[in-house]
Amino acid sequence: MRVRAIIQARMGSSRLRGKSLMPVAGIPLLQLVVEMVQSIDFIGEVMVATTVLDEDGPIEAMSLQLGAKVFRGSATNLLERYYEASLDMNEEDIVVRFTADNLWNNIALTRRLFDLHVDNRNDYTHIDGLSHIVAEFIGVRALREAARHPNLNPFDKEHVTPFFRRRRDLFKVQTLAPSFGGLRHDLDKYLTIDTLDDLHRAEDIIKDLGINGNPPDFAQIYAYLDHHISGLAEQEATPVLNLAGVPVGKGYPAYIVAEIGQNHNGDIRLAKKLIDMAVECGASAVKFQKRDIASELTKEAFEKPYDNPNSFGKTYGEHRMFLELDEEEHLELKEYANARGITYFCTPCDVPSVELLERIGCPFYKVASRDLTNIPLLEALQQTGKPVIISTGMADLKDIDEAIKALKPSADKFAILQCTSEYPCALENVNLRAIETLQKIYGYVTGFSDHTSGIVTSVAAVVLGAAIIEKHITLNRTMKGTDQPGSLERAGLQKLVDYIRATELAMGDGVKAVNPATEAAKVKLARSITSAVDIKKGTVLTEEMLCLKSPGDGLKWIDRKRLIGKTANRDIAADVTLREDYFE
Repeated sequence: MRVRAIIQARMGSSRLRGKSLMPVAGIPLLQLVVEMVQSIDFIGEVMVATTVLDEDGPIEAMSLQLGAKVFRGSATNLLERYYEASLDMNEEDIVVRFTADNLWNNIALTRRLFDLHVDNRNDYTHIDGLSHIVAEFIGVRALREAARHPNLNPFDKEHVTPFFRRRRDLFKVQTLAPSFGGLRHDLDKYLTIDTLDDLHRAEDIIKDLGINGNPPDFAQIYAYLDHHISGLAEQEATPVLNLAGVPVGKGYPAYIVAEIGQNHNGDIRLAKKLIDMAVECGASAVKFQKRDIASELTKEAFEKPYDNPNSFGKTYGEHRMFLELDEEEHLELKEYANARGITYFCTPCDVPSVELLERIGCPFYKVASRDLTNIPLLEALQQTGKPVIISTGMADLKDIDEAIKALKPSADKFAILQCTSEYPCALENVNLRAIETLQKIYGYVTGFSDHTSGIVTSVAAVVLGAAIIEKHITLNRTMKGTDQPGSLERAGLQKLVDYIRATELAMGDGVKAVNPATEAAKVKLARSITSAVDIKKGTVLTEEMLCLKSPGDGLKWIDRKRLIGKTANRDIAADVTLREDYFE
């Protein structure tokens, strides 16, 4: 059995271009990573996987100099790059995945994961939420199956492993807790180099803790970060929300919530089918609702006749009771979602529902728009200490202020969603620009709860900075139920996820420079200084002898003074791209 480490590296990082070759305490980051991986005893060979773009040539050169193998492949399909980098391996072999933006690795925990991967014959083994300091393990057979699967979305292709976590029906996946072996997932973001501040922090850790080529002591590193954490948090320009180990905020993929709500129509089997649909379409999480009807309705409201095509009971109370799932069913759905590799969470509508959801271990909560003024509910949620997402569909800024006062949220445990509580919501009432307003006023992670009948507004919201997108889903819009007609069926949800992920890839890093992908077209179509007439040897060049023609691989017009006044050292025919060495 061969064990190959593959380190993904490229110069065109979306957050800090060229960071792989930037020095950290005087040594290039890529060198530190490669040497760290080479020190792991169970890894037989180290390979750096980069792209075929010209800008990644230095990555190849340094990797070869360090004794690592190199594979260069697709610039847009990371999964394909990994697949092709393992074509010379056998199906029983193992790929160990590292990234070139982290010079720290807890080798002892990586070894424990390796042993679990081998002993349990896993296809994929990882830490929940993807630890930045422990490797991931992928079986070559599983890697090949994933790369050839027909149902891949752009996010799968760009990030290698989400497909394994979603498709536990196809792969044997073992997920270890974020706290496995004493890991501190809350400190992970401070150990990955995405910005110059991160790079300088790494240098400070190396200097202050005296780490000079020795394996790092993570207890010391964690203690160091804990000591400096308040200062680090103040330095962060934008908040990052932690949702069950997944970072959510600017610079991270949009967190797509498939809102099941009560579209299960009181049937746990339908609920599981909706979870399956969300998983297979690539959603980040599924959300349900929980009500304690006795806490919700007066006797009069409970007994009010409710006679309409969407009613599940003769009275409104009977209708609501029919749609409720009990504690055992919610626990079963949470465990089912976890087994399928997707996060379950819920909207509690009252204090007893919060207590029930706490008993089953709901990881975080959503507050419905109607309950933004339900202060007892908000205070109960605040007592859980868990992240809370609020929807603002019926709220003004005063309501939001009062909710925040009751919740007392920290930046890493709170998000605000722009919403309009109209079903379905007319486009003129969506008000996407309120996303930017909420960001500016409150500074928390913001998102969008989409009640329109399409998907374009959700995609536009991502462009405007929405870090969370919530959308109702259904198995069939013609099913009985008030939320069914405005929900997305499978095809719509798949398009929503695909369009959002494609949009994220297309948004880029905001740096205006010539993209390497355009170089060939630029050479072909741009203009170069060209001889307008025949130029005899010994002729002194004047501007009248010049013109501009394609291709664009020569001197530009602004460079013409480098040629004018010089003497031709050869005969030059008309229509020739001029080079400096033609003159002296």
